[in-house]
Parts: sequence; structure tokens; C-alpha cells
Amino acid sequence: MIGYFLAIGAAAIWSGVALSATRIVRYFGSYNYNLLRLLGIIFFFFPYVYLNWKPIYFNESIFTAIFFSSIIGIIIGDTFLFVCLKRLGPRRQALLFSMQIPFTIILAEVFLKTLPSVIELIGCSLIFIGIIIAIQFNKTIPEDDLENIQGNKYIGLLAGIGLALCQSIGIILMKPALTSTDPIIVSYLRVIVAAIIMFVSLFFIKNNQLWERMKDLKKTFYSIFLGFMGMGVGMTMLIIALKNGDPGIISTLSSTMPIMIIPILWIVTKNYAGHLAVIGATLTCFGAGVIFLN
Repeated sequence: MIGYFLAIGAAAIWSGVALSATRIVRYFGSYNYNLLRLLGIIFFFFPYVYLNWKPIYFNESIFTAIFFSSIIGIIIGDTFLFVCLKRLGPRRQALLFSMQIPFTIILAEVFLKTLPSVIELIGCSLIFIGIIIAIQFNKTIPEDDLENIQGNKYIGLLAGIGLALCQSIGIILMKPALTSTDPIIVSYLRVIVAAIIMFVSLFFIKNNQLWERMKDLKKTFYSIFLGFMGMGVGMTMLIIALKNGDPGIISTLSSTMPIMIIPILWIVTKNYAGHLAVIGATLTCFGAGVIFLN
């Protein structure tokens, strides 16, 4: 049960970060923002990892799982996330992100043989349908930069689908490695692997303006803070939840982020989301209740 609450908590954190990060991502660019937030996490979590490190993390199978989960889930998946967020905005990105629900359930059954019960599948289905209704029929806000599409919308669409698939694969890869490890250290190692690869790759990217844009210290520190909250706190909560629960259910509950974005947008913009959005949100809450009560 604690895993379910942590997954919901991770979704709540990510919803706030997604709304706060949209303009920052458009300033730094998807790749640069992703790297900045990873560097912040490495700094903030180092004391904990130093005090709790054990030789088990040198185990070949565990490190291999962490390595590939990092490349697929963070480097590729999160770059897709910010490409989608930059072009389509938080509402549409959240809709595409919710596709990880069916992806994770299918992959968990194929590779881990952990298909949820019939009741849990009904709850997952209600959540997925509710998310689609809530986001798709949420009233758009004219001339608002959080709603405007910037750049090629088809690139944003493909990035959103790629994001959902990569997140699902990353979750499935991590599940076996968590049975005998500390979820916080596993999350930290994933970040280190991704940060090293992304930092080295900066020297091969032409016309990258990261160093120039970092001169705006306010935006730089804000990026690091958002990274700490989203990737540091939120993702760590998800990994702890994954250690203690079914990957399909955890993925579903963590995907309720789009529902949480709706009331936040309502408060920030003073625009009512619309009756269908409220119905979709209610359906999602009902689906989550089915899972918890089961």
C-alpha cells in the first residue's frame, strides 16, 4: 500500500514541475535542461549515497540493469519528455505520457509475468480512460504560452510516444535490480550514468549554447531546483514504490500526473477546465480508488 501512495506523490510532484519547467525548457533547450537537472541531483544526494554505499552495486547484473535503465529512461526518455514539453506544452505532453500505462502493463506481463488482477486491470483502465477524457477535452487557453504549440507538432507527438515507451522500458529494467538494493542509491547511480554520457556528448554537439545561457544564474539555479524535485525526489519516490509494488499498478498511479495538472492550471490561469475534464478527473480518481480498495 505504501508503494501506491508514493506513486501518487511522485505524480503530484511531477505535475508541479512540468508546469514550472515549460518556460525554462524553452530557454535552455531540451538536452541542456536535462543535463542541468542531473548535475543538481548528483550534488544534493551525494552525502546520503556516501554514507550508505555497499559493494553490492558492483554486481554485474545490477549495474547492467542500472546502466540500460539510465540510457533508455533518462537520456532518451527524458530528452523526449522535454522535446514534447517544449513543443506541445504540459497538457498535451501529459496526455502522451499517460500511454506508459498500457505499455508498462504489457511489458510487465511479457518480461516479468506480473499481470495485475482483473479488478486492478479495471482500475487501470478507468484511470487511463479518465486521463484521456480529462486532457483531451480540457478547454484550451487562448494566447497562453503554456498552451501554444511551438515548432513541429509531429516531432512533439513522436517524442511523446517515445517518452511513454522509454519510461515503461526503464521501469521494467529496474524492477529485478531493486530486490536487494537501496532505491535511493539505485536512482542516484542512474543519474550519474546519464550525466556522464550527456556531459561528454556536449563536446560533439555543434552550436550548443549551454554555457552562454547559464550566465542567467536565476534560470540556472531554478533548473537545478526543479531537477532536484522532479528527478531527485519524484523519481526516487517512484523507484521506492516500484520496489514495493506491481510495476503496472505503480506506473498507472504515477501517470495520474495529467489529472493533477488540471486544477493547478485552473488556479494559475483562472480558467475553468470544463465539465468533461472534471468528469475525466473523477473517473481517474474512481479507478485509483478501485486499486487501493482491492
